[in-house]
Amino acid sequence: MEDHHLPMEEQTFHFEIDMYLVVRCPSCEKCWGTKGKPKSCPHCGIAVRDDLEILSTTDSATELQQEVAILNMPENLRDQMREKMSKSVEINTEPSTNQIIKCIRIAAENDVIRLDRLSGALRGSGISISAFDVAEEAVSQGLLMRSNDGNYLLLQ
Repeated sequence: MEDHHLPMEEQTFHFEIDMYLVVRCPSCEKCWGTKGKPKSCPHCGIAVRDDLEILSTTDSATELQQEVAILNMPENLRDQMREKMSKSVEINTEPSTNQIIKCIRIAAENDVIRLDRLSGALRGSGISISAFDVAEEAVSQGLLMRSNDGNYLLLQ
């Protein structure tokens, strides 16, 4: 039996973040790919802070390269380029609990979850559920707690 049928509190989760993150520097606004938390922007050299934006996630270096290339293009050319490049991210309207928790963990920065980071992690995994809905469900399951600043705290 798959564990996504069990209540969240009865599941055991083991995460190895083997996904690539597509991130945008808040200083120079250039995108790049990374595995794990980067220390500085490869474009401008500025030290990475907690406001690094996760735009999407990918499972392969090839998808990462395509996504970074597209996101660093002028916005008016992106849709046209996406049509020309083959991309195999399926839209997942019924993700498993493990997939959602993996996105929550990817979005966590020092156990703080911001909705924009969670949204990017979900989008990158092809999950079409809103970040707010995921966060609120995680609160009801005891995985997250709302903080006073509009963010969420990871409890587990």
